[in-house]
Amino acid sequence: MKDMRDIDVDEILVALGSRGKYQMWMYFLSTLTFITDAFHELSIVFIGQTNPQKCAAPPDLPANQTDKIFDKCSILSQNQTNASSCIYGYQYEYPPDFSFVSDFDLVCGQAALRDLSQTLLNLGMAVGASTLTLASDKYGRKPVCVLSHLGCLATGIGASFAPNYAVFMAMRFLDGIFQQGSVLTAVTYAIELFPKEKRRYIGFYGQVTWSIYVMCIAPIAYFTRMYTWRTVSLVLVSFSLYSLIQYWITDESIRWLVANNRLEETVKVVKRAARINGVNVKEPLKLIYQNELLPVDSDKPTDKLLAKTLDSGEDGKGQEKTLDAALGTQAVHVEKYTLLDIFKNKRLTITLIIIWFAWFTNSLTYYGIFLTSSSLAGNIYLNFFLNALVELPTAFIYWFTIDRFGRKKTAISFHGVAAFGLIGATILRMYGDNNEAISISATIFSLIGKLGISGSFNVIFVYTPEVFPTNVRNISFGTASTVARIGGMLAPFSNLLAESVPWAPGAIFGTCCLIVTITILYLPETMGKELPLTMDDVNELYD
Repeated sequence: MKDMRDIDVDEILVALGSRGKYQMWMYFLSTLTFITDAFHELSIVFIGQTNPQKCAAPPDLPANQTDKIFDKCSILSQNQTNASSCIYGYQYEYPPDFSFVSDFDLVCGQAALRDLSQTLLNLGMAVGASTLTLASDKYGRKPVCVLSHLGCLATGIGASFAPNYAVFMAMRFLDGIFQQGSVLTAVTYAIELFPKEKRRYIGFYGQVTWSIYVMCIAPIAYFTRMYTWRTVSLVLVSFSLYSLIQYWITDESIRWLVANNRLEETVKVVKRAARINGVNVKEPLKLIYQNELLPVDSDKPTDKLLAKTLDSGEDGKGQEKTLDAALGTQAVHVEKYTLLDIFKNKRLTITLIIIWFAWFTNSLTYYGIFLTSSSLAGNIYLNFFLNALVELPTAFIYWFTIDRFGRKKTAISFHGVAAFGLIGATILRMYGDNNEAISISATIFSLIGKLGISGSFNVIFVYTPEVFPTNVRNISFGTASTVARIGGMLAPFSNLLAESVPWAPGAIFGTCCLIVTITILYLPETMGKELPLTMDDVNELYD
């Protein structure tokens, strides 16, 4: 058997129906992993709410004793000359189990530990992005995605029943690892489902579904607000129960199977896709075998059986087992790549560094804008819902630009808009203090910057896997996400910087976006081109 990587996978996908029922069903199932990512990552907004507190009085304190003032974090004497810590614990406005913050007494001197749990989640996501994606390239999309999803379910339940804060932090860290193994593999799988002319659907529907899933968190948290934080957490985690049946209703990526010379499994998945799409399996099978993998006009028994299968278009179990057994005995050497192979190629090395910086900038800027912007007045549930809602317009802008102007130009445009908005807001804030009109203008420029960075995040999610070969696609994607997590961990420091120099964060964000806008000019355009299987295919993208 010759190397299967000569096969044009896009032709097989077109023969099966570019947007057939099979592809759309598999895509929908892959996006269900986004629920786990969104619900687990952002649930902290509600299960970690602040619960106003003051020092608790001793249980035997006489009702008429007034020489003590019980403040938030200290007990003061009436003349406020002496103070002591809250030696009797804390008295909260709401029941302690309203939030894990009050449940574990993460207040006063322990207040920083609340944010540490989210930092550990991001650290875990960085670990998962750089390890489980490597496993996905080596062992397949399906097993890594399913096992990671099951890991998310287990750690989510573990965090909900955590008896103390140490266990809670450990579960959050492990949850972060499994989240990246699940969601990044699902995104790569979704991109590999469609031929080149249909890939824009991935970014559009991905952004829409992500926004919808994030918006759903608010009403779920609202309707469970009268229960403990553990109950709210369990309700959100329960949406990951899909992972229990995921293995039996999803398939391996055809593109990954072809890249790894898994002929037997490729034929099986193609037959299932053809049956669900209602197309004749004869055409896609011919595309698999036409490159002289097996010459159907020979006198070999295997080839006669293949010819009979192709001519009849049948996929009977008896023929399938006999054919698969015959084909499975013929081994082919598959060239394996590692991340080190990328660094042996100067062009790919520069490409990876540019991609890394783009992801770092997007994560730093996206989360930094939220942390440094003034929060909306009003209900926390409504504010959260509206913050998710404003992500939707970028999906429609993406839809009308990604295949009309290309990935490269769209990414440049979004980053350029972000740089323009953020630098403009920075300049206005530097010279417009105490001026209401200029303050409003700065806010508008900030929203423009937020629109740009939201759109750019959507583009690079689709663009990144398209510039790397199949056997290092997910690890390249994973390392990019790892670098993004570093940006996410640095983003909270922008809030501290803003307290000293209000215009500094915007200047940093805008400058980084401007650098990305310029450096992306080096990258190749991938619009209308098949996903590269080998290093040579990547080099052709630059020609």
